[in-house]
Amino acid sequence: MTIQVGWDSSQRNIIHIIIERGWTWDEFEQAIQQADNLIVSVSHVVHLVVDIQQAGGLPRDWMGRAGQLFAQGEARSNEGYKVVVGAGWLIRTAYQSFAAVFAQDRPFHFAATYDEALQMIALADIPRPDR
Repeated sequence: MTIQVGWDSSQRNIIHIIIERGWTWDEFEQAIQQADNLIVSVSHVVHLVVDIQQAGGLPRDWMGRAGQLFAQGEARSNEGYKVVVGAGWLIRTAYQSFAAVFAQDRPFHFAATYDEALQMIALADIPRPDR
């Protein structure tokens, strides 16, 4: 499997999506659905880390498909911080365009490493139901 989805810890507060070279859009859409199923399976805030460091190049149709993904669905009430690990300047720049149109209420953040993503989540000032 070129995309792995799962809980990052036994606390079930961080979901990781790890994308490896050779992935397909169908696999990616399945991974997003799996992550969504995990988010709604608990009532507390769940953060998402998407690691694309080993994903390889982007498919030619990535801008159109990414736009479609941003346009669908709504944020879950317990959806927390979302961090993409390993995105280059092209992806970050494209994201700014997509976010202006599609993802205003679901911002993504960017980190160079998985550890940096976890630090960002730990430092985030996110309202939690238990506060």
